[in-house]
Amino acid sequence: MITVSFLTWLISVVYKAMFLTCDIKLRKAHLLSKILFTASIVVAVIINPEKTPLLLPVLLLLGVVGFNLEWVFAATVLTGLVGCYLAISAYLLSLTGLYNMSLLQVLLVALRAITIGYSIILVFNIISPIDLYNALRTLGARRFSTYIILLWRLIPLGLRSFIDSLAVGYLKREKTTSRIPPATASVIEAGWLIEEYSYWRLRVKSKTHIPLPRSLLYTVTLYLTSIIILILVKIL
Repeated sequence: MITVSFLTWLISVVYKAMFLTCDIKLRKAHLLSKILFTASIVVAVIINPEKTPLLLPVLLLLGVVGFNLEWVFAATVLTGLVGCYLAISAYLLSLTGLYNMSLLQVLLVALRAITIGYSIILVFNIISPIDLYNALRTLGARRFSTYIILLWRLIPLGLRSFIDSLAVGYLKREKTTSRIPPATASVIEAGWLIEEYSYWRLRVKSKTHIPLPRSLLYTVTLYLTSIIILILVKIL
């Protein structure tokens, strides 16, 4: 029962961290500002990886401004689990005598992993599927451009179906091993329904450019955040 409850909670956290946001706020920023923001994070991590944890407060504040506290909490928890796992694993390996590792270094490993993981999730969320759709359409991949939007809808729907199925198993006090197959079947069924509904859309080339409203406020926000990230890495 504890395993089913934990698995349900974990998938719920993944769902909130990856798919809770809609095409609002930061997703309405100009595509160029998103590219610059992503590039600034990559440059910061490559040039000065030791100072990567300094970026975390800035990125957390950007998440609050650009999305909401619920999303920031889910993304922090998800990356925190990964960061703690990596830090503890590195520390346990150091006990074998392969290398020396202090508690401060363990903390830094965790913070770096959390910062990098949080950055990846943040970049994933500021990219709109409409941007990818229009980009693929411009590049000539009109048939595949439709898949992006459908996948962006299918994955969260599948996760919700999986969570609901696990919740039913929890109420019926079923074992985890006996509940995962029907939960997986519910995800497959959801995929079949979307495929059937979108039969013709998956087999013809997209013909329409989808306009996406842009926000000057969030475009400037991403530009300023990119500059702050580069200043932090270069000066501090």
